[in-house]
Amino acid sequence: MGKQKERKDKLNRSVITSVVLHLLLIALLIWGSFVTKSGLTGGGEGGQVIDAIMVDPNAMVENFNQQQQQQANAKQAQAQREKKAKQQEEELRQKELREQERLKAIEEERLKTEQKVEEQKKQAEEQQKQAQEAVKKAKEEQKLAEEAAAKAQAEKEKVIKEQALAKKQADEKAAAQKVAEEEKAKAEKAAQEKAAKAEAAKAEAAKAEKAAKEKAAKEKAAAKKQASEVDDLLGGLASNAPGTESGGASAAGQGGGKKSGTNSDGDMNGYIAQVRLAIQAKFYNADMYRGKTCTLEINITEKGTLISVKAVGGDDGLCQAALAAANQARIPAPPSKSVWQQFKNTKLDFKPE
Repeated sequence: MGKQKERKDKLNRSVITSVVLHLLLIALLIWGSFVTKSGLTGGGEGGQVIDAIMVDPNAMVENFNQQQQQQANAKQAQAQREKKAKQQEEELRQKELREQERLKAIEEERLKTEQKVEEQKKQAEEQQKQAQEAVKKAKEEQKLAEEAAAKAQAEKEKVIKEQALAKKQADEKAAAQKVAEEEKAKAEKAAQEKAAKAEAAKAEAAKAEKAAKEKAAKEKAAAKKQASEVDDLLGGLASNAPGTESGGASAAGQGGGKKSGTNSDGDMNGYIAQVRLAIQAKFYNADMYRGKTCTLEINITEKGTLISVKAVGGDDGLCQAALAAANQARIPAPPSKSVWQQFKNTKLDFKPE
């Protein structure tokens, strides 16, 4: 665009210079014609001959025509040049417009390409980011899955161990229960045998008590008979004597004391045997403590209800088992208040049988 303007300026200066020169030439010709006329007039008046330049009008006209033609040609040429210049300028402008359009299209295409590349780059970055996030998520899910699998495996192993332990405990419990049942059966059998022995002992005690009572009655009757015979012999004096009366009372007292003592001891021994049997009935591991002894201090009510029991000596293991058995045992009621008075705070030696 700048070069076209420069060429146009040069063309305008050339035209202006040509016009100015033509105008100067026309002015000189006109001035020359005036000078010639003045010279001719002056020569007539003064009678003097003056040298002058003669100008042929035809030549001037021709010259003027030539000049006009030249000017017309120049104008035509100028017009052609201007037209050509305009054409060239238009062509150049069109070319520049086309070039600008082309450059604009190229720029738009470049911008579109850059935008497309930028979008592709962003898409690629987004895809890469999504891929990285997907990989990260997959790793996290894999880690969670591995942790879940490990946890499930641990739970499975734990369940297996618990099942094995439960089975073992169940087996041990079943075995212990079987042993306990066997021991219970043995204890019940032994208790029954002991109860039978106790009943036999009680029967023997009753028999002994009966024999003692009969013996005491016989002795009392013999003493009474003897006293009567003495009274008869002494004529009633001996029977009224203080010493004789005292002796009879003493004999009766001895007989009564013997009877009472025999009855109380038998009942006490029988009751102690019953208490031992009641505790033994709830004692299931007698073989483990065979030959060992535990001393129990037992406190009961008059109806046989257990108030307290404690171990005061003997084997610790046996005492623990004996205390458990005593707390579970059904203690029978004492046969009499006198037996309860003797037994209510008694100490009992327990030996498992």
